[in-house]
Amino acid sequence: MTTTTARGPFVSSAPKLGLVGGFDGIRGIGVMMVLVGHALFVYFESLVTIVDTFFVLSGFLITTLLLQEHRNTGDIGLRKFYARRAVRLLPSVWLFCAVWIVIGVIGTVLHIEAISLKGILEDSAAAVAYVYHLFFPNGLYMIEPDVQNNRYMWHLWTLSVEEWFYFAIPTTVLVCIRRNWIKQLGWLLGAGIVAIGVARWFAYTGFWQDDAGMISGIRLALLQRPDGLMLGALLAIVNAHLTAERIDRLRKPIVVVATVGLVVWAVALTTSFGLFEKLGLPYFKYLPDGPEQFSRPQMLAQSPVYWFRWGHTLGIVAFGAILFGLVHCRRWWLARAWSWRPFQWMGRMSYTLYVWHALPYVFIIALTGGEEASPTVQVLRLPVLIAAAFAVSLPVYYFVELRALRVKLRFSAEKEALDLTTGKMVRVEDGKVTSVPPESDPGGAVDPGPDGPPLA
Repeated sequence: MTTTTARGPFVSSAPKLGLVGGFDGIRGIGVMMVLVGHALFVYFESLVTIVDTFFVLSGFLITTLLLQEHRNTGDIGLRKFYARRAVRLLPSVWLFCAVWIVIGVIGTVLHIEAISLKGILEDSAAAVAYVYHLFFPNGLYMIEPDVQNNRYMWHLWTLSVEEWFYFAIPTTVLVCIRRNWIKQLGWLLGAGIVAIGVARWFAYTGFWQDDAGMISGIRLALLQRPDGLMLGALLAIVNAHLTAERIDRLRKPIVVVATVGLVVWAVALTTSFGLFEKLGLPYFKYLPDGPEQFSRPQMLAQSPVYWFRWGHTLGIVAFGAILFGLVHCRRWWLARAWSWRPFQWMGRMSYTLYVWHALPYVFIIALTGGEEASPTVQVLRLPVLIAAAFAVSLPVYYFVELRALRVKLRFSAEKEALDLTTGKMVRVEDGKVTSVPPESDPGGAVDPGPDGPPLA
């Protein structure tokens, strides 16, 4: 007589992730790319792939932390997860929308035509409901340029995409852990990533893309890059199967692959630079200019091929290799470089900068000739735009974000957590945050990682 034993839940084999200085570093570098890219979009268009980088990083971190939480506690606290996300994400966005609404009211009272309260209310509603990527998605100017021209919060589509991922991932991971379907989830994610990459290569921007009556975000769904988040989650699943001993054996190959990934990532970031076109260097246009060019036959006939058809896929795969290097090889020169304290500081401010930089950018660009300004004006206003972004963001970061981060600690999944407002470890019990005794917190905040002492 044979008997079968039911498989237990999946348990991650990976070492605890800890604090990865390079993650904050690339966030800091990335948000500076955003500031430059939005100021000089015509010249540095393919910097848009830094969004893919953020998505891969978010997918990896969130999924890894969920796997760790289940291993440590035997469960995933869904209420705490959503509370952490709400406290972290909502205050800054709500305040941003409120400020814009006040500006819209003032503009209406003063009859300033360029400030549309209707447009601001539309943007705000889409932003706080996290449906911005459905109604005002990336690439909207190709199919509805008039709608795109009335946008004030065009960048918030990325937060909307991430929030949908946050809605889905904890329950999905929990079910797959309990049923030991983690490998199957990994294969499903991998198949989805390949399918999206292939579809974009054949110039599919989304579903029903030729149906003018379809929601814009559906027609342009593949330009919202869900495959970046999916790849991050897949890498977390792969990582969960790596023991410390196996990582030790793989460290050198990981560095080699990560270094190749860095080169490829740099190519993906720069190959659609309008500046390169002006200098006669290799150049690939990012997207069609408008509805007249928005058809698959025209996009397929474009020579060289539009950057979106391969650039986003190349960017996420390359950064996935880099990510593994940052996590497992913290003595790697890039991990050290990206762990530089100024980069980490900007990385911790990156969410605030990303949300708020659009406010001064809209006004300063409009008052200095708009996107049609001469190259000289565009270059001269760049430092003004960046300085204005920091001037607006710093008060929000220190008086709103840091307080929100302190509240977020109450919903920590672990009994001891890092307080980013002080750089110290704190104890969390029953929603109360208390200091960790000095003898229990030797240097406290920086986890040395799997292969050496702190590098920060």
